[in-house]
Amino acid sequence: MTVKIGLIGLGMIGRDHLKRLQTVISGAQVTAVCDINHAAVDALANETGAAAFYDAQEMIHSPLVDAVFICSTGPAHKNQILAAFAAGKPVFCEKPLTPTADESQEIIEAEINVGKRLLQLGFMRRFAPGYQALKQTIESGALGDILLIHCAHRNPSVPESYTLEMAINDSATHEIDIIRYLLGENITSVRVDRPRKKTRHALAHLQDPLVVIFETASGVRIDDELFVNCQYGYDIRCEAIGENGIAALTEQQFISTRSLNGNAQHIPQSCMERFATAYDREVQHFIDSVREGRGISGPSSWDGYVVARVCDAGLASLKDGGKHDVVIPAQPALYR
Repeated sequence: MTVKIGLIGLGMIGRDHLKRLQTVISGAQVTAVCDINHAAVDALANETGAAAFYDAQEMIHSPLVDAVFICSTGPAHKNQILAAFAAGKPVFCEKPLTPTADESQEIIEAEINVGKRLLQLGFMRRFAPGYQALKQTIESGALGDILLIHCAHRNPSVPESYTLEMAINDSATHEIDIIRYLLGENITSVRVDRPRKKTRHALAHLQDPLVVIFETASGVRIDDELFVNCQYGYDIRCEAIGENGIAALTEQQFISTRSLNGNAQHIPQSCMERFATAYDREVQHFIDSVREGRGISGPSSWDGYVVARVCDAGLASLKDGGKHDVVIPAQPALYR
């Protein structure tokens, strides 16, 4: 069986997934493309042979589509996801699930009403070999009890459209999810610190860097440096501090070079480069789940909802600088 994919959103990540589905992933074919930019739709439809759609709802219900890939902007996700649920079609949705926890709750309720999981959320770091190895080390007990985790999320630069709120809703979301993945517990409080000094490379409307402090149910404390104009590259760090040892992500490069200029390793310049393997693995996982009829697994709507709850607390802290508690309701049986 070849899974017929309808792709919504033809921006940077949508095009990256389109190329991946065409050249890397087995068992899938992009049969329909959709975007509010009609010229982009026409160009890619011409190039790929996929059917062109300008309306997401029409594409979702088309017989040309077995499963839906949502790569549109966050505010558009809810209605597109609900339409796919109504059509009974599996969904791969890029993060965030929705911009707010209230909207995510609507998706949770709709999926529970369907009676089975239909959505895999694009928290690709769970599929990264480095994070998987870090999780295995933590769960083995070799480090002892985990006391602290240090994270860093650095971008070379961000466009003018990047807002301060996006530092929480778009950038920190990955660390929020990976903390839950690594530790198997929820975040219970958030505080966003604004250092007095900011980089001269940041636009006037941004405070950069920020430091976000999380605490989990068992008392593990996590600091997350968000530095989105670091200039030198896309640099993701994670170090777990245990009672008996420390484990951290490596640079995960294939080679290093030695020359008159010294010893060097290439630094990725984007998330697509840094997490290429993880993106490939998450998409193949989704396609295999649909093709083999074994049910959707991986990051869920519930994971997106929990992250949205933490982000809501982070946004509140961004405004007042205070520590905000995060209360997570009981997890529905569908997601256990």
